[in-house]
Amino acid sequence: MTDSLHKATPRQLVFATLPWVALLTCGLNAQAAESFKLRQAPVGAFGGEMAVSADKPGFFGTASLTQLQIYKIADASGNDVAPPPISPIQLNPTLPYKVVFPAGSLAFNQDQTQLNLVGGYLTESTYGNGHMVFAINLPFIKQKRSYIVTQPAGVLTPAATTPPLPATVVAQLNGGTVMANAEVQKRVNAASVPQNLEVSGMGDAELSTVWIRHADRLKVAAGVSLFVPTGSYDKTRGPNPGFGNFYTLRPGVAVTYNLNPKHSDSNWDAGVSIAGRVSYGINTRNKDTDYKSGNFLYAEGGIVKVAGDWAYGVNVFTTQQMSDDTGTGAPAGGNRYKTNGFGPFVSYKLPGKDAGLNLQFSDNFGGRNAIVVKSLQLRLVKAW
Repeated sequence: MTDSLHKATPRQLVFATLPWVALLTCGLNAQAAESFKLRQAPVGAFGGEMAVSADKPGFFGTASLTQLQIYKIADASGNDVAPPPISPIQLNPTLPYKVVFPAGSLAFNQDQTQLNLVGGYLTESTYGNGHMVFAINLPFIKQKRSYIVTQPAGVLTPAATTPPLPATVVAQLNGGTVMANAEVQKRVNAASVPQNLEVSGMGDAELSTVWIRHADRLKVAAGVSLFVPTGSYDKTRGPNPGFGNFYTLRPGVAVTYNLNPKHSDSNWDAGVSIAGRVSYGINTRNKDTDYKSGNFLYAEGGIVKVAGDWAYGVNVFTTQQMSDDTGTGAPAGGNRYKTNGFGPFVSYKLPGKDAGLNLQFSDNFGGRNAIVVKSLQLRLVKAW
């Protein structure tokens, strides 16, 4: 038994580790809802616009500047995602000596600045007592990611035997352990290189058609959005302004109701308004990766109080993946994306102008298989 070990060099012993190292590299890229995200912003959408009493036909536009920090990736239990465990590596088949690796950890952070430019047209003509809206949303995104994997060194186990092994055999085992650790660390570092990047470019465009109707204190909007892969995307890197080479169709409906309308000189309904929306996202397969994120449900509620030209409110939302991911690299067991969020906002109607500002903060909680984000957004809304 010891004779066979004498005939094997430390380098030959380490070659047996390569399949396990390859598994580690692949495991770092395992995804749930491709890259732990969906084409549904993890921030609330409702703002002071909930209190608008009537929409002005014609062209309109919004410009939103959002600063986001993705400060965590949540696993299926809501904890920080960790690198997959490395299986013990047996250095020689005739001896019960293995290099055992402790669990590793991932420190993740991504700062993102995003400018969304929205242009659209609200028809003067009515259809079913409602107006039609046609809009396009173009995002421009800058991302900077920090992705640091810490993998503690593997330990030779057992450390000793009775009777003790010859010194030459112990030296070979220790040498194999050193080389195994060096190779694992090399692969860990290589896997981190395409993650630790700063990128910028256009995101995926959103095309929307919406039917809107006002009826006394009630406002109903129903429509559909199509996300198209216009964004900058490279499957070999971690951060990407675009989501990938696939499409997302998202039909939905939103309802706003004024609880206690009061007279107002502006085009806002004074008093308190509540709102809710629900939409369903349907994803196609990413042609570049053969990965298909599951379909998802999004729901949001909000409340706003108007006081003169000011409005104050909060919103709460949830996104839940309803079907499993499929295709190349899809994790076993579904790994469905889920996140919730909550945040306050304040809005200001510019006096004498068909324009307003909305400042909003949002933070996620209860995430599963998802990025966890906090954001601050300033939005300008203008009608012409």
